[in-house]
Amino acid sequence: MKKSLIALAVAGAMTAPMIAQADATLYGSFRIGLEKVDNGDTGVDDQSSRVGIKGDVDLGLDGTKGLFHWEAQANNATGADQSTALKTRLQYIGAQGDWGKLLIGKQYHPHYLLISGPTNIFNPGDGGYGERFNLGNGVTGKSGHFMKRTEGTIAYYSPKMNGFQIIAGAVLLTDGDDNNDSIDDSVDAYNVAATYSANNLTVSASIGHIEGINDVDAATLNANGSTTAENVVDTNIEKDVWGLAAKYKLDALELMAKYEDAETDADSGELADERVWELAARYTMGATSVYARYADYEDKTDNTDLEQWGLGVQQKLGKGRVFAEYVDNDSDDTNEDRAVLGYRVDF
Repeated sequence: MKKSLIALAVAGAMTAPMIAQADATLYGSFRIGLEKVDNGDTGVDDQSSRVGIKGDVDLGLDGTKGLFHWEAQANNATGADQSTALKTRLQYIGAQGDWGKLLIGKQYHPHYLLISGPTNIFNPGDGGYGERFNLGNGVTGKSGHFMKRTEGTIAYYSPKMNGFQIIAGAVLLTDGDDNNDSIDDSVDAYNVAATYSANNLTVSASIGHIEGINDVDAATLNANGSTTAENVVDTNIEKDVWGLAAKYKLDALELMAKYEDAETDADSGELADERVWELAARYTMGATSVYARYADYEDKTDNTDLEQWGLGVQQKLGKGRVFAEYVDNDSDDTNEDRAVLGYRVDF
């Protein structure tokens, strides 16, 4: 035992100078809260905690540097002793220069960053709460969120030209976990987006496509999750999604909006024809912020029409904050209303 401790100390002393020489940043966001679910229990739960390391390296090239980024889920409440406690969220490398930025690996897609991001104002990122209606997140139950945070992705970010930027990404999963359950070299999904910022206004547009997926539980295809049981299994499923978003800042007031449209088709016909629009606002007074969001969701294939509204207030405490948030889901929704009193520390 003593020999192991000595070896560990020597290894630490040897690697410390190398770490100091690298341009790397260790960061994290730990979020925990007392949560009350309508018609459910009250308890302490994690609120989307994460920890990671990112930085750049010298490639020996003029005007170009290498990039790396790794981030993991850090579940500090429920399931902290399980393997999902450090589930990888991001893991990519790349390069950046005057020509733009190229990234390869598990990363966020532009649709999520530019379309879903502006109205995601709540601290927890749970799919039934902070991110209730994100149509671009892909088809659940398969190998990933194809327009959110996906492995096997290659993405290019153009340089910003007078506030204008283009971002494009493609998912290529060439192993046994491929989107269509076979080993191939086809593009499983793609996403192209553009954004423009000027005079405190940012507007963005995005379009994406998910290729044919086999043997998917159709009940998980739409955001509502209420597809009828007779469509439980289907084949050759494809999904198209596009969206628009805007964000405007006027002194202490921020206004955000998004619109998404998604169609999911299979051999048997149309499985989902979804629309969602959201409006959000945040007002900040010093270290205190109050915010609200309203969302309206519709699926024409099964005449589903859902609404959600939420309110929140948070107080920043240096690099920490306390927050109280409440989300009310439609009575026809499969998700319950939820209230959270939380504490968050960032570093």
